[in-house]
Amino acid sequence: MRLLIGNKGIGKSAVVEWIAKVAGKRSLPCLLIRPDNIVTTSQPSSFDLGSLKAYYYEVLLRTIAAKIGSDLKGFLKGDAARLYNEAKQRGIAQGDIVQTALELISAISLPVNKVNGVQLAKELAASNSAQNLTAAINRQLLSTGSLFYLLIDDTDQLAAPDQATHLNRIWGLILAVRRLAGECTAIRPIVSLRSSVWTRLTTESLGQRDQTDHMRGLVIPLLADDSLMQAIIRRRLERAAADAGHPRTDPYPVFFEGNDMTLPTSDERRSWPSFIIKSARERPRDAIQLIKNMVDAAIKASHVKIGSDDASRAMSVYSSERVDDVVNEFSIDCKNIREIIDSLVDCEFESDFESIRRHMRTVPSIASLVVRGVQMKPEIDEDAIVLLELMHEAGVINPRVPDRTKDRQFRHINFHDDATFVRLSNWNDMQGATWEIHPAFRTYLMGVKTARQNRLLSPAKEAKKGR
Repeated sequence: MRLLIGNKGIGKSAVVEWIAKVAGKRSLPCLLIRPDNIVTTSQPSSFDLGSLKAYYYEVLLRTIAAKIGSDLKGFLKGDAARLYNEAKQRGIAQGDIVQTALELISAISLPVNKVNGVQLAKELAASNSAQNLTAAINRQLLSTGSLFYLLIDDTDQLAAPDQATHLNRIWGLILAVRRLAGECTAIRPIVSLRSSVWTRLTTESLGQRDQTDHMRGLVIPLLADDSLMQAIIRRRLERAAADAGHPRTDPYPVFFEGNDMTLPTSDERRSWPSFIIKSARERPRDAIQLIKNMVDAAIKASHVKIGSDDASRAMSVYSSERVDDVVNEFSIDCKNIREIIDSLVDCEFESDFESIRRHMRTVPSIASLVVRGVQMKPEIDEDAIVLLELMHEAGVINPRVPDRTKDRQFRHINFHDDATFVRLSNWNDMQGATWEIHPAFRTYLMGVKTARQNRLLSPAKEAKKGR
């Protein structure tokens, strides 16, 4: 099996949907399952990991058996059709459905020797050069004698990960999939999971950390570096430019004014690709939403092309939306996370460690903060680091360290680069870093600052009117 781990908006669902599409095109048996598809007859009576693993193992097989007739009718021939009809007549509630489903999967699996592995790799990559993800998946998909793709998406929606027992539910499903892959060699499971949930599964003691070693070699991280982000955006723009009657040309001049723009939060100039990529938090969906907001701003202003003013107005909406995204994604971990973000209005966009540490020490006095079940206290370094770590994990604040191998002589350490960078044990390295508020959140914080100043000025204005 493989675990696809990535941030919200990175494209996990797009990957599994693309695999399902290519599988259908190549006549490979494939089922795509989401939590709302899972067939259940009762809730598990116990939340210990062993019981949950056994429960979800049978639930998975019931779901597969139920979906085979509707999703894979074209593969039901001969013995497979007779086996399915017999299982259907008995009803999927029969206790022998486990063995029946395993036999059914084996019966409709495709022999590997009938698969063109090179062509499959190209189609999975959607290009002539297979990406690392495609190569990793393709190697294990074609490693034995037969194929049956089992894709499980949105796994984190199986449970609310704010409770240890619910984390066990997710572990139970993952371990049930691994058991299924071991007992039915035809199955090739690919399971997607959000990075923040995977972090909790692998770091919290009640989240069965002892299982992590068994899974580490199965993980494929979904990451979008600047070059991949640029390729994704450019391809989209090229398609749009072609639709607008400008094929085979640089698409940026078709839609944007000039080669560069003025950043919304400063007088600094940046190229349009750089502005979009640096604002997108390594998430393709964010980049597309930013462009959409800029289009809306330009249309509203009756501009023929997108200019710096349009980008500034778009960032006001986009930046606020990104804060909403963080709140939605991490409110289970800390229901007052918006207050933590809003407090950053008192910080510079770039701070040394001592400045950001002092600020984080004061944040618990602003609001009652509980992070993953632990009450934060003001003026305590341990709690200040917990808050800074949460901001790092959410991508709101990132450390920047010197690096002579880079063109700009530094590099940013994102959470997926080093999830343990923000730790008390790493004090010296944290002191050597510059701490930056991500550009995607800066316009929002400027708006918070302006609103705060207006509230302070309002009483004075009213008093002046009264005189």
